[in-house]
Amino acid sequence: MIGRKAETNTEKALVLRCYKAGMRNGWASGKYAKADGNSIVEEDRLNKKSICFIEDKNELYKFFKEGNWCLGQGVIHKNRFFLQQINGGDEWATYKISDKTIKQFESISWGLIIENGDFEKNYKEFVEAE
Repeated sequence: MIGRKAETNTEKALVLRCYKAGMRNGWASGKYAKADGNSIVEEDRLNKKSICFIEDKNELYKFFKEGNWCLGQGVIHKNRFFLQQINGGDEWATYKISDKTIKQFESISWGLIIENGDFEKNYKEFVEAE
């Protein structure tokens, strides 16, 4: 298993903040599925248990390379929160985490980026850049 669950109260509070931000995403929250008349349970969408932490860039690479992630899978890395928007897909809503807000600024297909050999370039652009 790549990634780890929240261990400290500060990390648990950050998971809650990311969860709340992610629940505004119509796909990851299941709102769009419900609007289309489909039923969706909490385990099949973003939930507090579906968010993990990855500190190391190489581990993040491995995480995204695995692919086929469930709808609502989330990962916190540095000051970014990545949230899977497609069940079994590769469409990551990308959020910037600050002390006051967590705001989505991009949607990234990390699997395709890795397949094309562009992980380093995009990591610098989307993670390291402020």
